[in-house]
Amino acid sequence: MHTLVQRLQSWRKRPQAPIASARRQWLAQLAMLLSSGTALHPALGLLQLQQAVPQQRWWQPVLNGIEQGQSLSYSLSQKMVFSEADIALLGMAEQTGRLNEQLSRLVHAQQRRQSLKHEVQRAIRYPLVVLAGALMVSAYLLTQVVPSFAELYASFDAELPWLTQRVMNLSTWVANYGLYLLATLALISGALACFWRRSAAVRSGLYRLLWHLPLAGPLTRAHALGQWHRGLCETLSAGLSFVDALDCTASLIGQSPLSRAQTPLRDAVCHGQRLSEALKQQPLYPALSWQMIAIGEESGMLATILETLAAQFEAELERRCEQSVKLIEPLLMAFLGVIVGTLVLSLYLPLFQLGQVI
Repeated sequence: MHTLVQRLQSWRKRPQAPIASARRQWLAQLAMLLSSGTALHPALGLLQLQQAVPQQRWWQPVLNGIEQGQSLSYSLSQKMVFSEADIALLGMAEQTGRLNEQLSRLVHAQQRRQSLKHEVQRAIRYPLVVLAGALMVSAYLLTQVVPSFAELYASFDAELPWLTQRVMNLSTWVANYGLYLLATLALISGALACFWRRSAAVRSGLYRLLWHLPLAGPLTRAHALGQWHRGLCETLSAGLSFVDALDCTASLIGQSPLSRAQTPLRDAVCHGQRLSEALKQQPLYPALSWQMIAIGEESGMLATILETLAAQFEAELERRCEQSVKLIEPLLMAFLGVIVGTLVLSLYLPLFQLGQVI
């Protein structure tokens, strides 16, 4: 118990990482200072003075690392908030003397990733909100409205329609077991969230499931392909070798199904095979990728071709997100209408029958 209390106290004292937008602003300001001719250590010192106290505590180890002779890429890698590809690009930029340029490119890359992430979240969030609203309305009707009608119809001592009986039984079940069901769903959701953060196998399995679903599949594929082409473009443009560029790009796509293709791609390139030929053997990549990359290899404009492909997949992701929202909205509204309409109809069917008898 004492150890647990000590851990909680140490966690409270630990400085929390700045949000993504604050980190991007920090990188952008550092790039601006370096571009103006300010040396790295004084630039970091100036940025420290502009930060709030909690953020000063979080960034202080980076400044301390520079004072101890560490590189900026190594100091930032200890904070565990930047991807392996971002750290590798910064390390290469330090070696080539283009740190300010790479910092600016890193800020733009993170902004693009955040924008694409928001597009996907927007496409997912709206259906979930509408579905939650439908469940809340249904729960209210079943727990508050239906029991009142049940008491009324019990006084009639008449046989109820089949639909009304089913709704009455469902109302009784929800009243008796609804809280248990809600608690179970909350526990399952919490467990899934925990496994999602801690288990790479769970993330990989969910990505594979989404990859093959009718509506989520195109979104997942466009997002992963856009990330892969964009990451490879940035790493090659920064001067990394093909093998190192593939290794860094693999860290960007996380646990998506494309991750299974990275080792065969790397092995093929290490054995002297062209990237386009290696991609041709991977069914997860569309023909457009290896065909365009083959053109880039022949013309010596591979980075430009990769940039074009990345922009195309990112545009496809945005287009499919908009289409998904437009398609799902009327379907969910119809679903909500069917649920509420069925409940209301079941409640008034006995009154209609009684009116016909009278």
